[in-house]
Amino acid sequence: MPGPISNTPSQPLARLLEQTADAVQAVRSGKSLTDVLARMPAELRPGVQALSFHTLRWLGSATQARERLVPKPPAPNVDALLVTALALLWPGEPLPYAEHTLVDQAVTAAQRRIPAAAGFINAVLRRFLRERDVLVQSVRTTPLGAYNHPLWWIDRIKVDWPAAWQGLLIDANERP
Repeated sequence: MPGPISNTPSQPLARLLEQTADAVQAVRSGKSLTDVLARMPAELRPGVQALSFHTLRWLGSATQARERLVPKPPAPNVDALLVTALALLWPGEPLPYAEHTLVDQAVTAAQRRIPAAAGFINAVLRRFLRERDVLVQSVRTTPLGAYNHPLWWIDRIKVDWPAAWQGLLIDANERP
């Protein structure tokens, strides 16, 4: 049986991507995602929360892929939008949006926020889609790409749980 119908209109994906990239950038700079979401407009919060959770579950892989696609780090706001889109395009869970829709809306988000980077973001995301299988295999050979946790946390879990560390890290990233 379907859930209750919401009277809240859905938000454009480009706007949700902008806000999700802002949230990812804030988390990377040490802020709490809970605090960031609490300050967000109520109509955006559910969508941004869902996209942020997905992005953060795949952030290690997305970051490693971005580093392979673009070795020199772009500006933090461009990087946050790129890794957000890469995480949402990452194979593993059902993709939340069609690939072409996600690329188009990421470019639209860039045009609104960082117009000079729109073509760059389009090129990187399209290249990722063309080379995805090879990139995914390459990224999975690194601890950050394999476990999607910060290296300091991976090292800590290895020390604290030497017999079960891999399973713990994998399980910790499962969608609830």
